[in-house]
Amino acid sequence: MKQARGSAHAEPVEASGGVFQHAAGLVVLALLIALSARAARGADAPATDVILGPDTCERARGLMPDEFVEAYRRGDYLHRIASYNLDPLADEPVFRAALEANKGRYDLTDDGTIIDKETGKPPDYVYTWPFPTIDPADPKAAMKIVWNYFYTLYYGGNAHYRADLIWLNRSGIDRAISVDAKTKHYDGQHPRFREPGNPLALLTQSIAKVLSPADVSGIISLSWRYRDPDKRDSIWSYLPAMRRVRQVSAANRSDGFLGSDMTQDDGAYFDGKVQDFTWKLIGTQDLLVPFDRPSFEEAPKLERLPSGGWRMLIPARPRLGAQVPGWKGAPWCPTEEVLIRRSAWIVEAVPKDQYYRFGKLILRFDKDTYMGSYASKYDWGGNLISSFSAINTNIVKAAPGELWAWAGGAVAVAIDWKRDRATTAGITPGNAVPADSRLPLSPDEFSLQQLTTGR
Repeated sequence: MKQARGSAHAEPVEASGGVFQHAAGLVVLALLIALSARAARGADAPATDVILGPDTCERARGLMPDEFVEAYRRGDYLHRIASYNLDPLADEPVFRAALEANKGRYDLTDDGTIIDKETGKPPDYVYTWPFPTIDPADPKAAMKIVWNYFYTLYYGGNAHYRADLIWLNRSGIDRAISVDAKTKHYDGQHPRFREPGNPLALLTQSIAKVLSPADVSGIISLSWRYRDPDKRDSIWSYLPAMRRVRQVSAANRSDGFLGSDMTQDDGAYFDGKVQDFTWKLIGTQDLLVPFDRPSFEEAPKLERLPSGGWRMLIPARPRLGAQVPGWKGAPWCPTEEVLIRRSAWIVEAVPKDQYYRFGKLILRFDKDTYMGSYASKYDWGGNLISSFSAINTNIVKAAPGELWAWAGGAVAVAIDWKRDRATTAGITPGNAVPADSRLPLSPDEFSLQQLTTGR
């Protein structure tokens, strides 16, 4: 096995690449785990270099959700347990200084809105995690963890990705679409990346264009999320068959995106509004989390773009079982991943909207990075119906204050257990499309006019 590395330092090269993110926020990162508030530790832990599969799956019991243990038992999944380490985000000097400045500065309203303790009002701007210290006894701890997760995403900056959304069943690939997406963040970044002015009081904007196949090519989705907790997201779609832009209701975010198993509220891992749920911290737990193996074993290839930001070359290789000749497991199994032991917060979210498709979500967030892993989704009767698994990556130190997650090709997987099918979202392998981060993106690229003139 190759030498494990923590944060990697980028070597600039002449390159271009491709990554994924869906319009309302599908990105390509996150982790995995279980429901119990009691951590499974010590002698029961499976050894590194063990291949987790049908004969070894019980070693992971209590270290991931039971539905995934059963997937390994069936032979649907097969992954090696590795011992790579990540340097904590908070150890980076620029990031750490910002966290020190945030200690004790912010609080939450009862519904989960961030406020400045001095003014009692929502702040105009928050840089890095608003809650550097989490007290498990705090009744608002779960909401603070989720906000830290969002600010980890915001810290990564504006992005331009290209990705595939792939529908799979037991026979293999049923359908695939290619999406080109851009995301703009108005909060959470170093002041030198801060957008001057924000008259609409936005948190994020995203736009995604479907490139192929022909029957859906040209569909464009535009989404705006506001800082105001009482203001619903604004979502519009351009439908080329109608040559019209129509506004889409933001109330059905638990529905599948373009009919897939990925919901609008999945995003990178979770993209719902904090204020739309009732939250509870269940506890902490050690987990076996899926990470993108190449992000530890291959040097990141980054180049500084002339206009600002970074571009990464994405290695071209199969990423799913359906793409690997002779694969015997589930077609949606990510094949470039390893399992790494991490400590996570376990959080329960219950939607306030009784028409929301799911009655309860169990979410898991890394205690060092706040990125998510497995999400278990239950109906209103308490029955597990689907799960979401986002794959995390190693951390790239592109420059001081510019930590940038590896864009190596990790895939997020949404599994419908009842229908025995899944949808994956991930990068387009190859080196002909961009995988760009920390870009200077104009608000004009996210305007309503862009839906018709930018196609």
